[in-house]
Amino acid sequence: MKRISYALLAIALIFSGCIEENLDMGKPDHAGGPKKDKGGDDGGSSDGSVTYYLTGSSEDIQTNSTLGYLLAGGASDQKSWFDWMVNKSDGGDFVIIRTDNSDGYNDDTFIEGANSILTLVINDQATANSNFVRDKIRGAEALFIAGGDQTQYYDLWNGTEVENSIHYLANEKGVPIGGTSAGLAILGEFAYIPQSSGVISSEALNDPYHPYMESIKTDFLQLPGLGNIITDSHFSERDRLGRTITFMARLIADGVVSSYQDIKGIAVDEFTAVAIEANGDAKVLGDGTYEDYAFFFSANSVPDQCAEGLALHWTDAITAYTVKGVSYPSNSFNISNWNSLSSAAQSKQVNVNYGSISNDIQQPD
Repeated sequence: MKRISYALLAIALIFSGCIEENLDMGKPDHAGGPKKDKGGDDGGSSDGSVTYYLTGSSEDIQTNSTLGYLLAGGASDQKSWFDWMVNKSDGGDFVIIRTDNSDGYNDDTFIEGANSILTLVINDQATANSNFVRDKIRGAEALFIAGGDQTQYYDLWNGTEVENSIHYLANEKGVPIGGTSAGLAILGEFAYIPQSSGVISSEALNDPYHPYMESIKTDFLQLPGLGNIITDSHFSERDRLGRTITFMARLIADGVVSSYQDIKGIAVDEFTAVAIEANGDAKVLGDGTYEDYAFFFSANSVPDQCAEGLALHWTDAITAYTVKGVSYPSNSFNISNWNSLSSAAQSKQVNVNYGSISNDIQQPD
């Protein structure tokens, strides 16, 4: 059984659909209050300023950063995630982007070893297109997208300098890029951007064209190494296996991918993250004492029945690799060739019989 109590989970759900910060993280004394970059000729948000929080050095440095991705499943963040990113940044400038006005990551005892920690509050398109935001993101040696609302991220950042600058970091500069919860949801090529409260597994399985299944976007972030991948977070905790399988079925049935062999999925439990190197080697980071996992999915065939108003039927649906998060993982799952290099990985076949899943991988053996 998951070690988080139902009471604590209920509290978490009440306060936020995507809790991305450790609740014990307070603002350090030296962080100060919010700062604003005045607009004018240098750009700025619609009210003439950009709100940001800075901890550490204000002088930009350049380091030998390397590309990688940190896909975190949500709930309380783990220091090991940021240790991995800081190491890949070679101690450079660490930038967090979000839409809500919070400085919870500006704690240099949590993100330890970075030259600076800068949180940018980007909550309108004018801010997202400002020179200040563009330059600060492009100056990063590590970028992390906080949890929140992926629909806001899509509506406010798509087609702006935020998106362009993230592509610059991945394609030209080569830095680690991470995200938790909603921040994870937008990192794969296929992003679920709900225009409603979001779909649950039973709704998706019983009608793959349920109104809440309406928005899988392909025109947002396109990051090298994460093509043809759809991601999901809070996975076991919110029983999201059914909806992830249905997302994959829809992408095949709707012809979004040219072949069923092209679609892949990565789903991550809370308190867990997948750390992916540039060559595709992915290690699953966890506390080591908790029963939290990451899941790697590949489709085996074309769905037998994926139609509006009818339950999903997929007799040879997906192969699922399940990897437990540990503090110091030694083996990897490679997302470039979709093979496990870890004896700890469990491989299962999962099928869907008219809306019913044959094998519940969310309770590994």
